[in-house]
Order: sequence, then C-alpha cells, then structure tokens
Amino acid sequence: MKKNIKFDFSAKNFVLTGGGKGIGFATLNKLYDSGANVALITRSKSDIIKIEKKFSKKKVLAFCGDVSSKEDRRLFFNIVKKKMKKVDGLINNAGIRQRKNFDDISENDLDFIYEVNLKSIFFLTQIFSKIIKKNTGSIINISSIVGPFGFKQLSGYALSKSGLIGLTKSLAVEFSDKKIRVNSISPGFIKSSYASKFKKKLPNLYKYTLQRTLLKRWGLCEEVADLILFLLSNNSLYINGNNIFIDGGWNAN
Repeated sequence: MKKNIKFDFSAKNFVLTGGGKGIGFATLNKLYDSGANVALITRSKSDIIKIEKKFSKKKVLAFCGDVSSKEDRRLFFNIVKKKMKKVDGLINNAGIRQRKNFDDISENDLDFIYEVNLKSIFFLTQIFSKIIKKNTGSIINISSIVGPFGFKQLSGYALSKSGLIGLTKSLAVEFSDKKIRVNSISPGFIKSSYASKFKKKLPNLYKYTLQRTLLKRWGLCEEVADLILFLLSNNSLYINGNNIFIDGGWNAN
C-alpha cells in the first residue's frame, strides 16, 4: 500500500492559484492536512462553494477571481496581506490549455493564453514577493512537458509554458539575495479534470501517451501535489532555479 508523504506546515502561510480543481485542489487538500493556512484564487464560483463546505474558513481563504485581471490580482493581494502579513510560499498553478493548429491561432488567442499562463504569473509573483519570507520562502510555477518538448496543435501553449521555465530561472537568480527559492514543475499527462474527456475525444492520442510514457500510465494529481509540498518544505532548501519533470519517464524516452 502506498504511504502518504507527511509534512508539518503548522503556522505556515501559502498562496495558491487555481486551487479549485485538479492539481490545485489536490495541493490544497494536502496543505490543509499538513496544518497550513492557505489563501487561494479560482475563477469558479462552484469551486468556491465546494471549498468553503469542505475546509475551515479559519484555515482556508477562498477568493473568486481571475488571475489574468489586474484588478482581481490587486484585490486578492490586499486581502491576503491583511490576513497573513507574511507568506511562506506561492504556488502559481492557474493556467489554461489551448489546442489549435498553428495557422489557426489568432492574435487574440495568443494574447489570452499569454495573459493567463505567463503574464499573470509574472505580476502575481511581483506583488507577492513583497511579503514572501526571506531565507525560507519558496515559489513554485507549474509548467508542462509541452514547454520543453513541443506538441502538435499546442504551439501557443508551448510558448507560454517554455517562457514560464525561463522566468523561473531568471527569478531564482534575482531573488537569490533574499534566499527565496524559485522552481518550476513540468507535469506530464496527469489525471486531472480533463483526462476523461481527453481519452474519449482523442483515443489514438491517449493510447500514444501511454505507449510513450515509460511507466505506461497517467500520473495522479496527488503525486504532483506531493512534489509541490516537498519544494515548499525545508527538505528542499538546496533546490533552486530548477525545472523538475514529473512525467512517468516521458523526458527520458
């Protein structure tokens, strides 16, 4: 039987984007179980209702907003700063997928994925870096194997995710004086909310992903969340400026 990885984040404060589904929700569950205080932002009102029913409001602050909105980012930061004062870690998980042929991608399409997947992270990190603790603070950006490797019909998405890896490395250098660590994670194919739809709509591609992945399965959201918690913890204090693959061996094949 698989044993759960245990972390103790009692009295620690974390900020999480895209916390309502998939990897974000799995991360929220594990942070909550570890005793952490979590402030999260999600666009979905139904996700907010779900979160407020499941978790204590004393431990989880749920804000309904869009990370690509400058005003929502500002409001979210002000609320978090008032409640938490200092933040131990920031998990930039919110993002969108965009599957289109290269020739069909419009300027608006590219602007939209850039706003959500890259620009929002740039400015969220800029404002939250003001209250992230020196010496032990950790910032984690959720990229994708699509960034380094490239996939058909995902050129816009790949552009945003590869840019995020570059931003991660640059911020690791820039924040080194404060000893705030910055790393990115590149998941492979993960059983998140879109997995069943993917399998149904793209059966041949789904079979290919299993064949191409050395472990012959898709990963679990909880497995990515375990890696996120490790990078937030003091067990990873010498890991900085890295992009870490969690892809079942895709990058080795």
